[in-house]
Amino acid sequence: MRTARENWDSSTRMRAFLRRFVRESDGSSVVEFALLAPVMLLMTLATFDVGNSISDRMAIDAAMRNGLQVAMVTGSLDDTLQMMETTAEAELGADQASFQVTQFCTCGTVTDTQVSCTNICTGSEPMVNVFLQLDGQFHHNSWFMPDVQLNPTLFLQQR
Repeated sequence: MRTARENWDSSTRMRAFLRRFVRESDGSSVVEFALLAPVMLLMTLATFDVGNSISDRMAIDAAMRNGLQVAMVTGSLDDTLQMMETTAEAELGADQASFQVTQFCTCGTVTDTQVSCTNICTGSEPMVNVFLQLDGQFHHNSWFMPDVQLNPTLFLQQR
């Protein structure tokens, strides 16, 4: 049977052990690392994912701008489409993006009703305005962020 002195010694030793345990900081950095490492890893991967989507958007924009430049110089629908596809293939890889070039005419601005390009307009603007519409489409697959569908559109007034 234990005496009162032995019980007092064991409780004192237990309190002393707990005080030392609370003051001890040898393993605290391991615990902090274990708690913060997954968060930091996810933040790093999300940063790469956002950067990748911005890079893809810039590549599509570059393809659209190159097509627009060719359209301004040549006016050819086929050359414009070829330039956009070539640029996108170099930046994004083969068959990653799709493009379309259409020509339409109006008797006013790009938002007015379309007419036949052989029409003669009435009113203050007798000339038919000829526009090119350049459409692009690219589906960006993300790791963490939601997938994004990029659909840029540019208009060029030829005359």
